[in-house]
Amino acid sequence: MGEFVISENSRKDILAGRVATADFYRSMTGGVYASICEMPDQLKILAESGFSDESCRDYMGVLEKGKNWLIEPLRDVQPHSYSAFNDVVGDLKVGVVWIEGFVPDSAPGAVPVMFMDAGGYVIEINPTCKGESYEEEDTSFGSLLALPESLATSWLWRTDGWRAPSEPFQGPLRNRMLIGHPSSAWIPFDNYLDSLGEGFQDEYLERFVRFLPDMAVVKGTRRSYKLRCFLDTRPANSCGPFGDQFFVCSTRLDQVVYHLRGGDLERPCILVNPAEAIDLYCAHVLRAQSGEFDFSPWSRPVDELAAF
Repeated sequence: MGEFVISENSRKDILAGRVATADFYRSMTGGVYASICEMPDQLKILAESGFSDESCRDYMGVLEKGKNWLIEPLRDVQPHSYSAFNDVVGDLKVGVVWIEGFVPDSAPGAVPVMFMDAGGYVIEINPTCKGESYEEEDTSFGSLLALPESLATSWLWRTDGWRAPSEPFQGPLRNRMLIGHPSSAWIPFDNYLDSLGEGFQDEYLERFVRFLPDMAVVKGTRRSYKLRCFLDTRPANSCGPFGDQFFVCSTRLDQVVYHLRGGDLERPCILVNPAEAIDLYCAHVLRAQSGEFDFSPWSRPVDELAAF
């Protein structure tokens, strides 16, 4: 599906970019399951081996532990989201999509998708590999230490990230509307600028490097950017300068959250009390409330950028 710049009408109702649970169910060609016991024998064998020789993700272990175990870390530090999970979000399930093999005459493969119904729309969860969660002291090479502790030890304590997909079966690189994991879903600043449109990287990348010099890391001839977006409120089928994006610099441990609103790179902000702001925003998403969430009560301008 090609990318498009979201229209003003769609912007008023962000639900236009989300997948209805009924449509999601119809796309799960291998079925939807609340337990491994419900699966046919062929799928049980695949599930017990992790569905793929290349994947170590513990879909079945997380599924058997269930929704309450998964959301328990949110109870004290993300109370609004925790209440939304209990009020309007359904049980944890795994859907399966059959994918034809790339080699002629090969057997089709089963691709799992872990999800919950949230007010009639799908949210997806990426399970961790066994022994590789933050709860088990895997900090993703220290990146999780850059995120405010209340977010890292709740949303990412027992998962490899959350998202609200824009298509029933979507590739792993499209992480939008909920908190992603640094292992695969934090978007480097240069890639974020490219998502805004032509010319943004040329105009703003070096200015931000002068503002935050340690966001740029050089290894040999390669330069990478450690100011990364962990939450992007734009639907996954859209691009352009709108919505809210939140960044941390993973070369630092100050846990400062930078906020860009509507692609306004001339007026970046810092999010104060990010735990409260993002908790209320995520509850807004989970309850499938229409319209854009207003972060302005927590957003404070960074005046220093004007000098760069």
